[in-house]
Amino acid sequence: MRRAQALLEIAIFGAIIVMLLGVLITYGIRYNAQQKLMQQSFRKALSKSVSQPGVAVSNVILRDTHIPNPSDTFGVGSVTPFIGSGGTVTRDYQMGETATESSELPSIVVDINGQEYTYKTAGFRDEPNVPEDSLDRYDQVYGWGNVWETSDGACAEEGTEIDPNTGETNTTCTQATKNIRIIDSCSGDIFDYGSAVKQCRMIVDSEACAKECNRASDPAVNCSSVCSQPMNVPWYCETAECGLNPCNLGAAHIYTFTKLNQIFNGLNLKSLGLQQDYQQRTTADNSMRKTEDASGITTADNVNWSTAITRKIITHPSGSTSPATTTKEVSSVVSQNKEESRRTNW
Repeated sequence: MRRAQALLEIAIFGAIIVMLLGVLITYGIRYNAQQKLMQQSFRKALSKSVSQPGVAVSNVILRDTHIPNPSDTFGVGSVTPFIGSGGTVTRDYQMGETATESSELPSIVVDINGQEYTYKTAGFRDEPNVPEDSLDRYDQVYGWGNVWETSDGACAEEGTEIDPNTGETNTTCTQATKNIRIIDSCSGDIFDYGSAVKQCRMIVDSEACAKECNRASDPAVNCSSVCSQPMNVPWYCETAECGLNPCNLGAAHIYTFTKLNQIFNGLNLKSLGLQQDYQQRTTADNSMRKTEDASGITTADNVNWSTAITRKIITHPSGSTSPATTTKEVSSVVSQNKEESRRTNW
């Protein structure tokens, strides 16, 4: 009885110990894979600061990794995606630089199992004949470093004055304008719905603009005065009309931005870029070959499996004024072929 009890305890607790050991091994593999991607994405960010100094480049690395199952004879487990992201590393003397060329715009590089795809996260937008009084509001909405004057615009308002020496009437410009260029975070290939709605609300609603201004600006800035100035409404901030007024809910300042809804709601999205949903299909082909001869039996087991993963990258073409988006499908395959032979002699 004592021997039987000892064998039973070994069988039970031994299985538990093996299971715990397998869990520890699996956890270690997962942790190592995640840590490796985080370090790799940071190294890429450092390399970009050398090869593309002054350019804001973010890196996203995704790897589909096979996590073995210790309880399986061949270690066949599951394919798990791991993601590592690295922000922008900019040298000190270039942190104040403003992009003036398309190649200098901020971008994101998406690396999916070794396949790299680069997209702009902002784009240029030119606004002609902006009144000088409105420049501060443009700075408030788009950011102080993202708006600059390119040239003088047409005169918005003219006045006349009489030359006291000659008595002639001269025409002067009393309201000058500027042609400006904007680095717009909603004009890139990738942007998210929440940020776009916030920006549009500040553009079409002076009270919403003043509220955001008061949160971030110097107390000496008169936000109400700054945000009361007129500004042009970009195409993506077009609002739905209810009679003669924009559709809003009064004090809540909630608007229906029709173009943004066409970009995002039609596809039930919250942000553009690499989507979280993906398709994964696994196929397996297992076979066993048994051979008998006069001296014994030879058994050969073969396991051949593969997992195909399909992902989508949804973007809006930079510079386009149409709500139509572009979908790119990225496919990758993770596979394994294992064979084990055993010989039993008579």
